[in-house]
Amino acid sequence: MQASAIEHAQRDDDTLTAPDLISAFEKGVEELRLAVAGLTGEQQRSRPVAGKWSTLEVVCHIADCEQFFADRLKRTVAMERPLLLGADGFRYPEPLRYQDHDLEQELDLVAVTRRQVARTLRLVAPDAWQRTAVHSETGLVTLRQLLLHAINHLRHHLRFVAEKRQAMGSP
Repeated sequence: MQASAIEHAQRDDDTLTAPDLISAFEKGVEELRLAVAGLTGEQQRSRPVAGKWSTLEVVCHIADCEQFFADRLKRTVAMERPLLLGADGFRYPEPLRYQDHDLEQELDLVAVTRRQVARTLRLVAPDAWQRTAVHSETGLVTLRQLLLHAINHLRHHLRFVAEKRQAMGSP
């Protein structure tokens, strides 16, 4: 893995409190729903930007990654320095047939996963935010860093959804 990817995964923002992070994590669901609102099935599956995923594929990728993030966050809270295995989410779209998935179900999965994880994180002791895990690709990470990475991952992909909407001429 490249040094920049490791730095990205290990990034933290100490200006944000734990409640700030949890709030931003929860707001991601609304941001995602707004980003895809009003798209027809054809627009969801369209690939208006050459070589890039469709909006539906992006949402499916996010939904699958949310499950990875949820597991990693929970194991970091519950275990002593757990090993977190990397997952190459870019291999999933074709074998899992993302283009045949249902957008609303994927959005619901993101929503319920984030709601459950946020509830769990609100219950952890203050010192839990510095608990660490070892990611197989990025090394030592804290609970805070994992949560910030999940927040930034969704935001990163929202830019691609906006790019697709613009390419299709859909406001």
